Amino acid sequence: MSPVLPLSGLVAIAGSRRGSPWPVAPVVALVLASGGAVRVGDQRGVDWAVRQACPSALVVRASQFPGPPKAQLAQRTRAVVLGHPALGLPPASCLLVFPPEGGAPALGPGSSLALRLALEAGLPVWVAGEPRPSGAGWVPLALAGVPGWALPSLQPSLF
Repeated sequence: MSPVLPLSGLVAIAGSRRGSPWPVAPVVALVLASGGAVRVGDQRGVDWAVRQACPSALVVRASQFPGPPKAQLAQRTRAVVLGHPALGLPPASCLLVFPPEGGAPALGPGSSLALRLALEAGLPVWVAGEPRPSGAGWVPLALAGVPGWALPSLQPSLF
């Protein structure tokens, strides 16, 4: 169990449609071994790898949302990370991101949106691989032997 990431909660996972050079399956196995549940989108690449590693993953489908395809994908990404009360989806406890080759600077629009939404909501975030994501506060953290960078929760403390 990671001290900076609540892997025992509902963990949102996002990543490249082209896949990621960093292995997804061991990290998903760590989430499950920590007592966590997984929520992911319905695309190819990292989403597909997550669904293969965790057949019980809660899959949020873009087709569940109205509008043109681009709007559906954005709404799907928002629901994966922040939840969707009308669909009975609570917010995620943290976000794990698997970028393509080139790391966080090479994230596509969906993964970038997921990362931005999580950061704005103050959720803890982990990004696989190198280079270190931009901004202050990122700490090196390997999950299941997969190197990455974590940004602990930005939620204000109640105590």
